[in-house]
Amino acid sequence: MSVVNNYFFISQEDLGGKRVLPYHLFIYNPNNESVSPFLKANSPLIEDKKDFLEFILSKGGRLAVDKKQKKTFLTTHALKEEDVEGLQEVVHHLEEKRIQKIQELEKTIDIIGEVKFKEEFLSAVKDNDYSSMIERVRMETETFSVRISHTVSLAIYLCEKLLIEDSFVNRIVAVSYFLAKNCDMKDEETLGELICAAFFSHIGMTQLDYNLGHKPHLEYNKAELKEYRKHPNLSHHLLNKSEVVLSNRCMNIIFQHHERNDGSGFPMYKKGEHIDQLSLILGAVSHIFEYSEGKVTGTKTDMKSIIRNLKNKTFTAGLEFEFGDKIYESLIYILNTDSEIEESA
Repeated sequence: MSVVNNYFFISQEDLGGKRVLPYHLFIYNPNNESVSPFLKANSPLIEDKKDFLEFILSKGGRLAVDKKQKKTFLTTHALKEEDVEGLQEVVHHLEEKRIQKIQELEKTIDIIGEVKFKEEFLSAVKDNDYSSMIERVRMETETFSVRISHTVSLAIYLCEKLLIEDSFVNRIVAVSYFLAKNCDMKDEETLGELICAAFFSHIGMTQLDYNLGHKPHLEYNKAELKEYRKHPNLSHHLLNKSEVVLSNRCMNIIFQHHERNDGSGFPMYKKGEHIDQLSLILGAVSHIFEYSEGKVTGTKTDMKSIIRNLKNKTFTAGLEFEFGDKIYESLIYILNTDSEIEESA
C-alpha cells in the first residue's frame, strides 16, 4: 500500500483561519510521491510558516493530515466527512467500468437467465457456433475485480480484447471456463488463471517447425513426437523470458496441460493428485477440440461422436480418456443418454 493512503488531503481553507491546531500537518510532494512533516500539533502557524505553506501549495504541493487524526481534525473544525473533499472515496475508472459491466450482466441474466453448461454446449455443438458461450465468458470476466492479482487483471484484458469471435482458441477458453465452473471451481482467481493458461498454453508451438503444427499427431514419427512434446517447456520458457506477470499456478497449468491422470501424458509423466485439476480441465477441452478439428487423426470428427465415444469409453485411435473421474464425469454429463445425442442432431 502506498504511504499516501495513510493520509487525507485538505485545502488551506479547511483550516478555518485557526493558528494553533491539535493535529500534525504534512506536505505531500507529487514529484516523488512523498509525505513530509510540516507543522507539529499545538505549534502556532506563524506568518512565516503560513507564507511558506502558500509557496509550497503554489508549486503543486498538497496539505495532508494523518488518517489516525481524522476525528480530531473534524471535531476541531466542526466538519463532517462529507464536507472534506479529501475524505471522499475516489472510485478508480476501472472500478467504475466494472460496476457498469456488472449492471449489464445483471440485465442479461434477467432476460436470458443463468448459463446452463449442458444446454449451451449442446446448442453450440448442434449449430457449430460457440459465439454465445464465448460472449458470456467475456461478459462475466469483465465483472472480475482488478484488485485480485496481475493474472486475473490480464485475464480480464485478454477476454475484453480477444473473446470477440468464434475461433478455435476462443472455443477452448470458453468451454474450459464453463467446465471448471461445472466442477465447482467458481472463484475469480481460479477462473482467471485458467483463462490465461488457455490463451498461452500452446505459444511454445511457435518455436517448432511450422509443418509440425499442421501435421496430424498420429502421423508423427518418433523424432517429430519428441519435438512436439517440447512445446509445454517452450511455452513456459517464452513466458518467463517475456516477463509477463503470471501466477505460479497459471504457469503450472500451462506446463502440465498435456499430463494425464494415469501418467501417460507429458512432459513429466505425472499422475493423479500430482496434476493440477485445472491442467486436466484445459487438457480435456483442448484435446476434444483438437480431435474434432482433425489435428489428432487428420480427419475432422463430429463433436457428438467424440462425446458419445468418451461417454461409452469406446476405443478410438488417438482419443484420450484419462482426465480424472471428476472432470471425465463432468465432461460426459452434458449427454446423459444416447437419445439426447440424437435429439441434438
